[in-house]
This record gives sequence, structure tokens and C-alpha cells, in this order.
Amino acid sequence: MNQGEIFYAIKYIKNPSTLSEDILPKDMVIAFRDNKVYTDLSTPVGNTGISTIMNPDKNIYDTYVNLMAFRFCFRGTPENPVTGFSSMKDIEYRETGREKEICGFRCKELEVKFPGTSAPRSLWYTNEINVKNPNILNPFHEVDGVLMDFFYIIGDAELRFEAQEVYAKDVPEKYFERKKNYKNVSEGYLDTLIKKLITF
Repeated sequence: MNQGEIFYAIKYIKNPSTLSEDILPKDMVIAFRDNKVYTDLSTPVGNTGISTIMNPDKNIYDTYVNLMAFRFCFRGTPENPVTGFSSMKDIEYRETGREKEICGFRCKELEVKFPGTSAPRSLWYTNEINVKNPNILNPFHEVDGVLMDFFYIIGDAELRFEAQEVYAKDVPEKYFERKKNYKNVSEGYLDTLIKKLITF
């Protein structure tokens, strides 16, 4: 399988936001085609959300934030592609040997630890979806497989993502084109903005 879409449900493990979960992001969609990846994480209210585009053929490693009428973009590089995850550095991994099926795909478990924390967390990934370096725009860039059940820590918030459906379908090339009319900002600026968006 080398192109399609994965739909994830979001659970808020820690939610410091003063906003109701009803208006925070409830799901995420990842579209992939020929080693290109598009991710969309949007709120149910207004034109607000976070998206990423990885298109190695055109050297695109972009993170976009829509905040109502405002549009911001960080243009990463293969050496420095990620922003928004300053709370998730120096990750340590351990293969547990456990496996399970998620959405019909055989998945493997990784135990994940951060410096200064005692309790490990887990994530599940599959090698049965053909995408090269699928995690280059998220904190788990060392994991060589598509994430199916995983978590993000953004500031003081912790979100869990669980794959619900995987569809094999033609994904238009336009998904992986650089977006227009966005203001280019620094990695640090966008990192702060993403934290505020999730934990406001």
C-alpha cells in the first residue's frame, strides 16, 4: 500500500486548556503517496489548525498554522524539519516484542521514555504501509514505520492518537504542494504558537 489516508481519533490525556474539548481538535488525517505525507489537525470551529507537508522530491518540509484569519509557516529542511515539539526531546526507545493488529495492519510496540521521567509510554507502528521516513515532521523521526497509536506532548498537554480507519485511495498531488499566502516565521515562533493553540 503506497497511497491512501489514515483517520485518527484524538484523546486528551492531559488538557490544561481553559477551552472545552468540544472546540479542540477531535481527529487527525494523514494522507500519503509515493513517500510524500500530508497531515491535517483542525479544530471544529473556525479556520484554525495545524498541517504539515513532507515532499522530499521538491524539498518541502513545511509546518503550517491557521489561527482564524492569520496564517503562519515554518519551512524546515531535511536536517531541521520539525517544530512544535520542544517538549519531546532526547527520546529513548525500546522494542517490547509485542504485536497487535490495528485497522488490519500488523503493528509493533515501542516503549518510549524521556529524560527526567520514570514512567514509560508506548506507541504502535506498522511496516505494512510503504512510506519512506514517514515521521520526519514529528518527534518520532527515528521510528521506521507508520504510527498507528501514539502520543504528542505539546507544552503541558498530552494527546493520544489512535488510528480508526485506513483507506487505500488515490491522493491528489496538490496535497503535497507548498501552500501560498502564509507568513514565514521562525521555528521558535511557530513552536510557541502551536503550544498556545493547543493549551489556550
